[in-house]
Amino acid sequence: MKPKYINVDLKVNLDPLISFTQDVFQKKEIKNLTEELSRVAGYLWERRWSERNAGNISVNITSFFTDKELGKFSASPFLPLPREYAGLKRQLLLVSAAGSRMRDIARDPLEDICLVYISDSSTAYHIIVPEKAAKDLRPTSELPTHLAVHEMLCLKKSPEKALVHSHVTELIALTHNSRFNSADALTNILWKMHPETVMLQPRGYGFVPFTIPGTEKIANLTSRCFEHNPVVIWEKHGAMAIGKTVSDAFDELDLAAKAAGIYLSCSRSGIETPGLTDAEIREIRQHYGL
Repeated sequence: MKPKYINVDLKVNLDPLISFTQDVFQKKEIKNLTEELSRVAGYLWERRWSERNAGNISVNITSFFTDKELGKFSASPFLPLPREYAGLKRQLLLVSAAGSRMRDIARDPLEDICLVYISDSSTAYHIIVPEKAAKDLRPTSELPTHLAVHEMLCLKKSPEKALVHSHVTELIALTHNSRFNSADALTNILWKMHPETVMLQPRGYGFVPFTIPGTEKIANLTSRCFEHNPVVIWEKHGAMAIGKTVSDAFDELDLAAKAAGIYLSCSRSGIETPGLTDAEIREIRQHYGL
């Protein structure tokens, strides 16, 4: 199985690289990861959080390869990046492709994912596409945010390797209410809806006011939020979450959606619930040492 390459220099001899990468997608760790991607993409589609081609996923898979193996990618033809990502030098990311549908990734991930390798200079990237992909693939249009977040995680030596973005209906609905257009307000209402939210997301939630997606601006704002929070909510757009695995990142979104759904259900029933009291939240945090 020989991967396809986006080649910006036809003079580059790709034979040595092809001999190494032809079996990359057959690597045991990547096979296990694509199976997990399939399951999580299915969850996102079933929850109606990923209409059409909404949502994207990335995972830092550098640890799957030795330094010597990663060095072989340096012979690749590269595409320029908009800025330097010094923290991502020689890092390898698995990324959902631009325009891909979660329902299709759930069916067969190898038709809608690609690998992104960051050059030694940290200013360019190379794309590796599975041979079975029916079309040339490029990484998600939200690549600037994925790169910025992964760079921050690498620099902090964080254990989180996965990033999931989806149009979480309940969280989008919540941000259409101007009362909840801040990190503190969102954290407060979500904590108040269920004890598990306090217990499992004790750091609270990040918030980015409405910003054009796919831009460096939203990438920088989101990355800064992730320095303190495992979930970042984009006003009127959706949410992103980080986790050690793709499943962990999905769980973060699922938990936040559950709390938001409780609030919305109460509101639809005409109940303006006060939720857990501040004293009850403090009691939970003290009991669990949070």
